[in-house]
Amino acid sequence: MTWSTGPTPTASCEDANGSVAPVRVGRQGIYDRQRRLVAYELLFRNHGRAAAELAEGAEQDHATSQVISATFGDFGVEQIAADKLLFINLTRGFFTGELPMPCSPHQVVLELLETIDVDDLVLAGLTRLRAQGYRIAIDDFVGEVSRLPAVALADYVKVDVEAAGDDLERVIALAREHNPTALVVVERIEDDALFARCLEAGADHFQGYGLQRPVTLEAVSLTPSQLVCLRLVRALTGADVPLREVEELVASDPALSLRVLKTVSSAAVGTKSEITSLRQAIVLLGRQQLCSWVVLMLLGGVTSVDTEALTMVLARAAACARLAPQDSDLAYTVGLLSGVATVLGMHEAELVETTGVALSVRRALVERRGPAGSALRAVLAYEDDEPVVIVDAGHAVYEVSRAYLAALSGAMVTVGAVLDRD
Repeated sequence: MTWSTGPTPTASCEDANGSVAPVRVGRQGIYDRQRRLVAYELLFRNHGRAAAELAEGAEQDHATSQVISATFGDFGVEQIAADKLLFINLTRGFFTGELPMPCSPHQVVLELLETIDVDDLVLAGLTRLRAQGYRIAIDDFVGEVSRLPAVALADYVKVDVEAAGDDLERVIALAREHNPTALVVVERIEDDALFARCLEAGADHFQGYGLQRPVTLEAVSLTPSQLVCLRLVRALTGADVPLREVEELVASDPALSLRVLKTVSSAAVGTKSEITSLRQAIVLLGRQQLCSWVVLMLLGGVTSVDTEALTMVLARAAACARLAPQDSDLAYTVGLLSGVATVLGMHEAELVETTGVALSVRRALVERRGPAGSALRAVLAYEDDEPVVIVDAGHAVYEVSRAYLAALSGAMVTVGAVLDRD
């Protein structure tokens, strides 16, 4: 992961084969009256730009989807914010229920942008989300009468000190009058004098360049196949589709599988269960939330994965499962993560840290321990044409060769189906 404080250099959204893409999220700290860090606001960061430059409507939905998907599916909440709250700007569709809310209320604050009209649909959405446990923030409040009903439902009211100008004290007092329990967050604190003025006016939290400039976080990510995502949405919204079919669709796309594993291990789901297999992760996530995440990835602009890389990852995973039939789910997951690490150019230990999988997965993947670890060691040796290592891993060369060729044949069929089916 790369941390930077300035503009990000122009970069392509994908590499030459279309399977790996840089993922960027902006982050700025929010501080209390003692200047202690209490939260972060997450910001959209387009490729090659330091700030969001967005049009209305669908492009804003796209940006919001990218921020949420990257936060929970690529970085992981723990890497971005540890135990701090996350303020996320949402567009109208997320508040009215037109777009799915894929993250649990555990660690997020949903910001209602100043561009969203506060009508009956939005107010009903705010009430529903609060009942589900979500915290609400009203963004850039400057005393508008039309937004006061939303202020009354909020946990946080954010005031832009520059926009409020000489009316700052009046705006804060108005927010207090309509919601005495809400915390007031003043934005655009540029220096100590402004901080002192806002402190005197009774603000609770503070955000701005004078406290911390936005930081751009970057990671590399596999991009899920759009075709797989579309088929998965159909399966998840269809009647009586068996879990096995859902699992097979997820497993057919390494990028989607990796995001499911990361999402389940993050605060997006609110579970601390140890994840030992892809199947377990799908069950824990649940059909409705899995569907929400897939829709979010489609909104975020997923692309197709390079067929050669996809075939290698699936073949490696299936071969490991065949060589460790007594623990095939674990072995498949270990082979899958190993293949993803190869495509991303990451160390397996680094990938394990980002997925939060169980110790049994770490031991097999990183330390090559247990039946799944021995299977992975043998499969990697087969790919590198090292028969001595295969035997040392406890497998016969012909056994590994047969398992790998069968797995490769199945992987080619799966990739062909992904690319060719309507």
